[in-house]
Amino acid sequence: MMISTIEVLKQEDIGPAVSVIRGRSAVPPSTVTAVRQIIDAVRGKGDAALSELTRRFDGIGIAASDLEVPVAERKSAWDALDEETREALTKAENRITSFARGSLQPDWTLEQSPGLSVGQTHRPLETVGIYLPGGRYPYPSTALMTGVLAREAGVPDIIFCVSPGPQGTIGTSTLAATTLVGECRVFRAGGAQAIAAMAYGTETIPRCAMIAGPGNIYVTTAKRLLSNLVTIDLDAGPSEMAAYVDGSVDISYPCADALAQLEHDPLAIAVIVSESADVLDSASSLISGLADGLQGESAANGNISLIRSAAREISIDFLNVLAPEHLELMVDGAADVVQEIRSAGCVFIGPYSAVALGDYIAGPSHVLPTGGTAARLSGLKAEDFRRTMSVISYTKEGFEADVSQAGLLARLEGLRSHSQSLDIRIRGTQQ
Repeated sequence: MMISTIEVLKQEDIGPAVSVIRGRSAVPPSTVTAVRQIIDAVRGKGDAALSELTRRFDGIGIAASDLEVPVAERKSAWDALDEETREALTKAENRITSFARGSLQPDWTLEQSPGLSVGQTHRPLETVGIYLPGGRYPYPSTALMTGVLAREAGVPDIIFCVSPGPQGTIGTSTLAATTLVGECRVFRAGGAQAIAAMAYGTETIPRCAMIAGPGNIYVTTAKRLLSNLVTIDLDAGPSEMAAYVDGSVDISYPCADALAQLEHDPLAIAVIVSESADVLDSASSLISGLADGLQGESAANGNISLIRSAAREISIDFLNVLAPEHLELMVDGAADVVQEIRSAGCVFIGPYSAVALGDYIAGPSHVLPTGGTAARLSGLKAEDFRRTMSVISYTKEGFEADVSQAGLLARLEGLRSHSQSLDIRIRGTQQ
């Protein structure tokens, strides 16, 4: 475990501090090159490339005929769960469903003026691909945090690609969670090759209009490289958290949450910010103690940054520039502080709002922007799985009220055919 302390005493210190923290998780050029080669292979050879790459990277031989998980196998996985686990997954699914339904925007119509109505209507994407990480741990929660949103948006064809484990198996709990999503298909395919398969389509895996879901540095890089071909949800790479503390909350809470984020990925980012050197000293000692019991686990091999700020306004500015995936506010007046936060994937207010509750059961999706992209991107939501179409409706009365000015603007731009298309209608109204 590496714990570093960085002083941010003035505004000019913020940029360099953020660069140091984010520099640890930068994507090396060699990764980009490797991912491009994977994408090209899948594009050219389809299922054959998937099998070859799965054998190379995972040491597993999966024939094209075995890529898709049978529905009966998924149902058996659900039946194999104990009742307590089924209840927990069902509770999470209900919470996610409720939040997703509440977040969807209804169709609307507005009468701009007599004879002119405008509005918007929504349509689900036809086929959506969702990536579920495998590797260290199963992620049934991610199946729900993505698939339920797509389902509630009305997506008819939901495709899951899951990184296979030993003997090509997928974790029982993950397969079980897909049954709660409902109608969907599940494929044994992981890594950048799975992203390429969903983007281009193969003989077995359908081509998708959108790809969603978090992943490691290779998965995230593949999504970036393919974003000109397929809609990508967001930059959901290695996990991040930042906690703003002032000593009013038990310091063990944010320390434990920091270690929890490092459990996801060695490249994860964990930051604790405070104006109090004593609070940060306590945090450093406590983290070291907690990490001692994690030898051999990923959380014990990560990096935690302790940021000593000179003043509250500098702390908040630092957090807004960092734009963390998860932001915990554990300070007096946290509910007021949130009004000053402009950039974060999800904000957790107060000592009991643990990131882990958001990961599993609160309701909003835990697929959130990372890498500082929370400054311009939002967390995954049901609305992302729909397209919005504008609607315009003119009556004759409305047409006559607007046509002369629209024609004037068309002629101003030198677009005579545009003007003609209006003039023809004018003549029609005069007959």
